[in-house]
This record gives sequence, C-alpha cells and structure tokens, in this order.
Amino acid sequence: MAKVHELRVEPLTEEAFRPFGQVIEAKDRAPDFRGASGTQGWAIDYQAGRTRVMLLQTPYLGLGFKTMERHFELTQVFIPLGGSPAVLAVAAPTDPGDRAACPRPDDVRAFLLDGTKGYALGKGTWHSLDRFPLSPPDTRFVILTDEETAADLDLAYRGAGGWRLTQEVDFEAQLGVTFRFVP
Repeated sequence: MAKVHELRVEPLTEEAFRPFGQVIEAKDRAPDFRGASGTQGWAIDYQAGRTRVMLLQTPYLGLGFKTMERHFELTQVFIPLGGSPAVLAVAAPTDPGDRAACPRPDDVRAFLLDGTKGYALGKGTWHSLDRFPLSPPDTRFVILTDEETAADLDLAYRGAGGWRLTQEVDFEAQLGVTFRFVP
C-alpha cells in the first residue's frame, strides 16, 4: 500500500511561486505597456515552439494524485476561465540531463488557483498533470503550450514513441508514494 504524502495548499503569490514560474497578475512595478485609455500590461516570459492555444476542462477528480511531469523546452501558461477553484502541485526543476532525477515528495508544493490569477510554469518545472477542482463539476483553463510538445505527448500516450520533450514520473510506482491535497 502506498504512503500518502499530504500537501498543504498555499495561496498563489508571486514570492511563493517564484521557484516554479510566474504569477499572472498586475505587478507592483511599472507596466510594460500603457494604452491611451489607461490600460496597463505586464509581459510574461513565454518560451515555446509553435504556439498551441487550448481550453482545458477538468472534471472533479478528488484531491489525490500520483503522477507529475516536466517539459524541457517550453514554458506553459494557464489562464483561468471559470469553474471551481482548483489546486496545482509543483516542484522545482531537477537536472534536465538526468531522467532519473525527480523531486523528493517533501519538495512538492501545492497552490490554490482561485480564478483571479493565472500562472506560467518555468522550463523544467515539475507539475501535476491536472489542476484539481476543489468541488464538482469542473474547472476550466486556457493553456498556451506548443505544437511540438503536444505532438510528443500524443505519441507517448499512444505508445508510439514520444517522451523526448516531456518526462513523467509515477511516484507510486517509483517511490511507493501518492499525494493528497489538504485545503
């Protein structure tokens, strides 16, 4: 039987999320853009191949998981589009040249996605495969990813190759650990 590692859910703040990427919100610094009408904009460091924009609708799945992934060549951006508040698990990047290097369970953190902010994952940041809704029926996010990573994952999930641009780790199979969010 797997050991359950509980993850306390933290607020999504710029400072707390910095090791994993960027929080998308108005900043306490000068904007990168000012429109004539007073609109202000802050740039996001987004790095990818050919951009793919998708809507992700994730049903309520409960508050446990066992698998995380990382992408080697892109930053992914997630923008809330409605539904239930959700939770995301992340861990700092490990050595990209070492496919055996995965985060320790104690290095995994959980953040509340309350629908008021988006986020961008840094290259190589480990993350849960989903944003887990806290209640039914679902949560919805717009994702900016890239065509190359999407094609690589499609091949991998069909058992036809892939796994060149992404790595997944099943913590239950490798370490005998599953995770559970504690809101």
